[in-house]
Amino acid sequence: MTGKARQTEGARAPFAAFVGLALVSAALLAAPLRAAETRAQAAKAEAANLPRPGAYVLQRIQRAPEAQLLDAEGRAAQLSAYTRGAVTALAFFYAHCVDPAGCPLAWSTFETVARDANDDPLLKSRLRLVFASLDPEHDTPNVMRLLQSSENEADKVPWAFVTSRSLSDLSPLIAQMGQDIAFEADPTGRRSGAINHMLKIFLIDPDGWVREIYSAAFLTPENLLNDARTLAMEFPEANNAGAAR
Repeated sequence: MTGKARQTEGARAPFAAFVGLALVSAALLAAPLRAAETRAQAAKAEAANLPRPGAYVLQRIQRAPEAQLLDAEGRAAQLSAYTRGAVTALAFFYAHCVDPAGCPLAWSTFETVARDANDDPLLKSRLRLVFASLDPEHDTPNVMRLLQSSENEADKVPWAFVTSRSLSDLSPLIAQMGQDIAFEADPTGRRSGAINHMLKIFLIDPDGWVREIYSAAFLTPENLLNDARTLAMEFPEANNAGAAR
């Protein structure tokens, strides 16, 4: 070995030792942080009288079907683009719904979930929220774009608003998801605008399986967040990066 080589090796040795020490230190520091996060999540669950996240299993209920939708820019988009890769909370809604046990409840729940998930290291990069319209005639991409822009900021959990070209395009999806709807009509039989539907929120894992369905009677931000944390622990590779906003 030449003198120059010896000198290089000598310089590398302290650097390698420093890097190794830094990695060990980072691991030692990360462990207490993860433990602290776990304790915080357990405390939140206990306060809401819920089981600790990750201490229970959410069973597979059904596969989220494929469907052709329109995003907030009016571009064709597959439903799978919104139900794969991240932990997803999906709700069907329509913009003019005023039933307090319907869309407004879903909306307020999602706003709370988005705020709390944004402050949760486990969920911030793993959770995605999606609203899919039941009223494509009135909920055009322009409407979706306005709603989406009102609920999204660059550094927050993504919340996508999607619609479809027509009710006939939408019907197979809502039938497969078990989301029944009925249109109120005036005495002449013409649609009056209101859509009767039972509120359902679908919690979907990154592989596209529905793992929980919430009705108005059981929907709370705490329930949804707790179950989302459980799925985030099951799928640590889940990532909402690049999700539509």
